[in-house]
Amino acid sequence: MPVSIISLTTVLDARFIALVSQLDAYQSVLYPAESDYSMPLDQMAAFEHYPFIAEIDGVAVGCACLFICANGLAEVKRVYVNPDYRGQRIAERLMDAVESQARQLELPSLYLETGVDHHAAIGLYQKCGFTLTECFGDYQYDPLSVYMVKVLAYRQVV
Repeated sequence: MPVSIISLTTVLDARFIALVSQLDAYQSVLYPAESDYSMPLDQMAAFEHYPFIAEIDGVAVGCACLFICANGLAEVKRVYVNPDYRGQRIAERLMDAVESQARQLELPSLYLETGVDHHAAIGLYQKCGFTLTECFGDYQYDPLSVYMVKVLAYRQVV
């Protein structure tokens, strides 16, 4: 099985944009427009963000982004793996990269919002230590959304 390489990029990277376009197309058939909370990449670029790309043999196959909201809240956004490359733990490795970046920044928690029909994604997030929570930040309750959080514990140095 080929090894995926996870690297930090920018939201304006053509590979990242292409993967996000695939994600948007996938989600557009699952949820009505009023339940689409995807932030446009040009808006994301105006805030602190850390997007990651997964590559196999030079082909971008997955992405994820750590996004820091204006209020300092840290959110995982734009997690996606091309269907042809699923089942290789790429999404898990992307989530590890996002969490590692959050820990480097000493962020207290990571939040995310996903759709109720994203069963595999919800399972992945639970496997990565996320638990259900109430809506957060600027989100308003939507019955088609699932809100999750992971508290990042740090060792106290005495």
